[in-house]
Amino acid sequence: MINPQYIEHINTILDVFVFIGICASAISGSLRAIDSKMDITGAILLAFVVANAGGTFRDIFLNVPIFWIANHLYIWLSIGIGSITFMLCYYKPKLLGHRKLQQMLIFTDAIGLGIFCVVGVEKATLLGQNSSIAIIMGIWTAVGGGVIADIIANRIPLVFSSELYITVCLAGAISYMGLSQLLPQVIAAFSAVIFMVLLRILSVKYHWRLPIVQKNQ
Repeated sequence: MINPQYIEHINTILDVFVFIGICASAISGSLRAIDSKMDITGAILLAFVVANAGGTFRDIFLNVPIFWIANHLYIWLSIGIGSITFMLCYYKPKLLGHRKLQQMLIFTDAIGLGIFCVVGVEKATLLGQNSSIAIIMGIWTAVGGGVIADIIANRIPLVFSSELYITVCLAGAISYMGLSQLLPQVIAAFSAVIFMVLLRILSVKYHWRLPIVQKNQ
């Protein structure tokens, strides 16, 4: 039986990670809206979706209370961060040239990706799910919000491209599960997140791709 004090400790860590992930993902969502020429309502919507949609479906799959309904802080946090991001870009457009916008979008998206993947894996594990389900929950928590937001913004979701996206989550989820058996939970979590952020950024910088089938012309 798992020690209740251990569960409380891990839940505190998860809360901190979710808080950081919500902030990074809300910024990412708002930047997606800006890149798609949306107004502030679109920015708020995408900020909320990117920050919360993946975790929403995870909690539905795991049959537990949806995290942002249980704690309204996550609603206002994602809306607030999304609004602030939009207003900063609106009043200081020179801060975000097209190239800088894409760089910020990649960076904030990578942070949210890594954090939510770890949170999803750990939450499923604490609920007694096996490794396979925990990895799936980690991946869906990380990519679900981005998929839905890209569809709303009429963009091709990154998970459907040849970029290393789901692959990053899969590698990160597996590495986290392995590291958590060897290292303290906090160190394992931070290590896995850093690994995913670096892998995602490097894959974009050096154009690492998965092979695709080329049609004969």
